[in-house]
Parts: sequence; C-alpha cells; structure tokens
Amino acid sequence: MKISSETINILKNFSGINANLVFKPGKELKTISEAKTIMANASILEDFPQTFGVYDLNEFLSLYNLMDEPDLEFSDKFLTMSDGSQRIKYYYSEIEILTQPSKDINMPECEVILDLSATNLDKIRKAAAVLGHSELAFSSRGGGVIASVFNEKDSTANTFDIDLGTSSTETFNYVFSISNLKMLQGDYKVSISSRLISNWRNADNPLDYFIALEKSSSFGV
Repeated sequence: MKISSETINILKNFSGINANLVFKPGKELKTISEAKTIMANASILEDFPQTFGVYDLNEFLSLYNLMDEPDLEFSDKFLTMSDGSQRIKYYYSEIEILTQPSKDINMPECEVILDLSATNLDKIRKAAAVLGHSELAFSSRGGGVIASVFNEKDSTANTFDIDLGTSSTETFNYVFSISNLKMLQGDYKVSISSRLISNWRNADNPLDYFIALEKSSSFGV
C-alpha cells in the first residue's frame, strides 16, 4: 500500500502532538499528547491491515520521504518500504511503551459554539509569536465573542483582539494555552464546554481535536 499526501500531512501534524503513534486496523488515526491536554482523531483514505507501533513518528516520516511514494508491506514484526531498488526495513515498537489514547472523548454539553477561520487562526498564532504571549481567550463582550491573545500573568502587557462576528448571550472567558493549538491550518467549528474541554472540528476534513482549557477559565461569572 501507499500513503496519500493527505495522510502524510496528518501524520506530520500528529508528530507535533506526540512522537509516538499506534496504528490500528482500519481507516482512523488517533493520538494524544504526553500531558493529555490534546487528543486528535482523523479519518484517512488508507485501510491499515494491522496494529503496529511507531516510537518516533518524525523518524518514520523521514525514512518514508527518502523514497518517492514507496510501497509498504507489513510483516509481524516490521514493515518494508520499497521503491524500485531501494528497501527499508522498519521494526515496530512495543505497544506497551507508547503513549496512546485509552478511550474516546464524549463531549459534554457545550455552552459556546463558534466558527474560527483559517485566516483568524493564522493571525492568532502570529500575534502570539510577535507578542511572546502564551494564552488565548474566547470571551463574551457586548453581545459578541472576542478572541484575545494576552499574558495571563501581566495585566498591563499588550494584547491582540479579534471580533469573531459571533453573537452570544452567555457570559464567559474560556482560556487556552497557545502551545496546545497544534491543529492543521484550516477553518474550524469550535465547541467549548465549561467542564474545561473543547472540540475543534476541521471544516474541510474528517479531523477533530479535543483540547483542554486552562483552569482560569470561567462561565456565567
């Protein structure tokens, strides 16, 4: 089997969440960060035939990219990448030592649902880099929803705000760590619960991220 460019992009993204990855039979990939603050699910084109573990996903992808769209053949203890005269034997890692999701997340009731465009997500990331700030807040303000990049430890630090064009009658201030915003670039439907969990659903691909909120978040206050 070959791996599509779409799946390669997802694997590259997942490698930024966790270097470990457990492939399972079927057309779904799942990963979770070491700190358990980010979990991601993706439906993919390929149908993997068996369970196998990869300890260093970046290394796996680098080996794959040494060839031009290599074929993968799966054995009990290793897989083989081949492209004409080239062959790579890649041994699986022990599943028991790898970090992987132990169960699916069932989202609780979400008080806030908003659309975050790829353009605004990019602006948030760039503003955080320029300002050196590590927090993003979605907050109610004047009947609308504002995304703010700020420094939670310094109330006098410069901030960056975007009016998301979403109306809300609720009162909330939902805070995220910028370091947890590791999703692929794109448009997202963001559903946020006061139980400190959120779902970021990609608008164009079957791709979901579940991201924990910071404990400083508030709802109804």
